Amino acid sequence: MNADLEKLLDLQTKDELLLEVDLRLASLGDEGAGLDADVTRTTAEVEAARRSLAEIGKRQRELEIRIESYRTLQERRRTRMEQVRGAREAQALMTEMDMSRAVLLKEEGEWLKRAEQAQGLEARITDGQAALETLQAEQAEARADLASREAALQVERTVAKAAREASASSLEKMLRMRYDRLRSNREGAVVVAVSGVACGSCFTAVPMSRRSQLRTGLLVEGCEACGVILYAEELVAG
Repeated sequence: MNADLEKLLDLQTKDELLLEVDLRLASLGDEGAGLDADVTRTTAEVEAARRSLAEIGKRQRELEIRIESYRTLQERRRTRMEQVRGAREAQALMTEMDMSRAVLLKEEGEWLKRAEQAQGLEARITDGQAALETLQAEQAEARADLASREAALQVERTVAKAAREASASSLEKMLRMRYDRLRSNREGAVVVAVSGVACGSCFTAVPMSRRSQLRTGLLVEGCEACGVILYAEELVAG
């Protein structure tokens, strides 16, 4: 077998092993993201309730100021009523007091409505915080297992990466650059056996003269269509 071809196939095997480890690490990342999503969703619900509660509190304080103002005005009108002597003035003052009382009742009703909403939100916050703590406790074991598996895979990846680099370093520089460029630009194998009379990757026919050269094991040639590095399968099988 062509020595360069042997090194290329070895490097490709190392890269496939490294990719397999990376895929398993990515899968662990997805598991962690799923756990995080549950926590994020519950946290967001609690924070939304807190923001709503703060907004209601602000609205209640505004209502309280207005209610106190209306009550003060009503008290002043009652004082004036005791001093009024004319019927017309008394009637006008009574009309003002009735209108102010209606507004005051409306504002007080609005305040009570907000108070009920605040109670509901406080209950939601309490329940949500409890749910969050429960969720985090339930996830603790899963996260510990996830961290353990990730640590083991990182060790495995370090070993696979070192093996890959050792294999790559044995290649002639230009051939390694060609291999790495192909590897970065496409998915799947970049060193591919001829399938019958065609490229085993894109199935474009390989000229007979080039197939003959590949069979001699003296040439590491590329597919004219897709660019993969071709070799004769019988060289490996033999």
